[in-house]
Parts: sequence; structure tokens; C-alpha cells
Amino acid sequence: MKAMFLMDFITVKKLLRRYLLLLLGMGGAAALMMGSHPGIIPYFGMISVVSVAQALALYDDRRDWSRFRLTMPLTRTGVVLGRYAFLAAVAAAGTLMGVAVYLAATLAVQGVPAYAALVLRPGGFDAIGLAWSAAASLALAFVVGGIMLPTFFSFGMGNGPRYAMALVMMVSVLAIGPIVNVWARPEAAPAFLGGLVSLATSSETFLAVAGALAASALALYVASCAACLAAYRRRDF
Repeated sequence: MKAMFLMDFITVKKLLRRYLLLLLGMGGAAALMMGSHPGIIPYFGMISVVSVAQALALYDDRRDWSRFRLTMPLTRTGVVLGRYAFLAAVAAAGTLMGVAVYLAATLAVQGVPAYAALVLRPGGFDAIGLAWSAAASLALAFVVGGIMLPTFFSFGMGNGPRYAMALVMMVSVLAIGPIVNVWARPEAAPAFLGGLVSLATSSETFLAVAGALAASALALYVASCAACLAAYRRRDF
């Protein structure tokens, strides 16, 4: 597991500058529109996982690495667990970057009135929203990663899986926007959705909601890992 984790880290390290530019570009664009809204954080977690998972799968396919890896002192269990662990670390790193951008946007809103007049949320620091968004970022990253990794392990990075995962990414990105709008203006949302937002951001119920969200996503990620491991053990290379 550790060896596979380090191998993936070395692979991604070569593309680190490209990933940072991608994250800062897309996340920065979201921050410019949304301002000091912690809803920008999930973009970072999800985009990090999608881009890294696709890059690793493409790297494996181009070099026939899946076959060659079997000649090394690595077990199939170690390969699967190592990649799942690495992608979880990527999700955490992307979320932390999103938190940093949110804090920078909050400072900019407070210091630049012209910027504050243009953004979706010109308010100040939101501690509950920050923590809830970090939990949502990890949850979304785990859900998307839990879908992508078994697909790539089973089918590689052919056109079918590539387009299917691109659709998953598009749906995930588009879903964040409406969620953020409901969160930013719960009074304009349907009563049911507005109530959910109020429940999730209430200081009394926040921990329960965030905990349930994180626990559900983690359970899905672990189940995905178990299913992927069972399928990978049976795969005939």
C-alpha cells in the first residue's frame, strides 16, 4: 500500500504545476463570482480528485502499467488500497486549498468595497459555513472518487469510461451552483430546501448534519474500495 501511494505521488508530482494552475483558475473564477461564500470550497475538493484520478488512469494505460505492476513486489490489495489512500489525501489537500482561497476572498471582500459590490455573498467570515463546506467538499470528493476508481481499475481509460467520467464531473460541477444559491439565499428557495439549509447551518444541528454527511460519504468510499478490490483480484491481465 505504501509503495503504491508513493508511486502515485511521484507520478502526480511531475504534473503538480499544471494541477495547481487548474485549481487556482477554476476555483479562483468561482471565488470571483461568489465572494466570501464558503461554497467555493467543494469545487476544489471535487476538481482535485477528478483531475488526479483521470491522470493516473491515463498514465497507467499509456504505459501498460497495470500489467507491468504485477511483476513488481506489489500485491493487488496494496495497489488498490494505495490508490484509494492517495486519492483521499488529494481530496484533503484540495479541500485545504479551497479553505485558503475562501479566507483570501473573505479578506478581499472586507478590504475592497468594489469587489464586495459584485459578488454573490459580500459578508464576513462564516465559521459554521466554513466547516460545513469543508465536510461537503470531502464528501463530494469521496463520492466522485468512489465512482471513478472502480471504473478505471476495471475498464481503464478508454473512450467509454473517459466520456462517462467526464459526464460525472460535469454533473457534479453543475450541482454545486444550485446548492450554493439555495444556501446563499434560503429565503428564495422552496420551503423544504430552505429548511434543510437552515438545519445544516444552525449552530445546534450543524455537527449532526456535517457528521452524517461525512460518515455517509466515507462509508460509500470504503464500500467502493471493497468492491473494487474484489473485482481487481479476479481481473485477468
